[in-house]
Amino acid sequence: MSEQPSLFEQLQTLATEQKNPHSTHIDTASVEEILRVINTEDHKVPIAVRRELPHVAEAVKIVVEAFRNGGRLFHVGAGTSGRLGVVDASECPPTFGTDPELVQGIIAGGREAVFRSQEGAEDVPAAGAEALEDHGVTENDVVCGIASSGRTP
Repeated sequence: MSEQPSLFEQLQTLATEQKNPHSTHIDTASVEEILRVINTEDHKVPIAVRRELPHVAEAVKIVVEAFRNGGRLFHVGAGTSGRLGVVDASECPPTFGTDPELVQGIIAGGREAVFRSQEGAEDVPAAGAEALEDHGVTENDVVCGIASSGRTP
């Protein structure tokens, strides 16, 4: 019987935890070369998004249905992922004229984590459940977990 890999071993295999072979020299490259590397890597984003469009469309349909039923959308994440969720939620009222309660961001570690990293905050499942409870999440709402790795503990 083989042993299951530890969480640490599993995390080490994620693409988000690997060095990008195209940028290993970025610390010694010229400014122009650094910008070329970044620009080249950025061009990969629309291709990756295009591959996921059917899944994105399904998610949008779920959120639209929730809104029609009086539900809300909660972006939930830790670290940079959580910050992006908070920023996205904060932009909905001025950009789309939505009620600030309609789309909300929840970040592991609370409001303080938006401005200063709260290491390990995402490793406390009870805190996540408490945050959802504090926001009054119901069955009509959509909770969207955001993780750069595509997974979370």
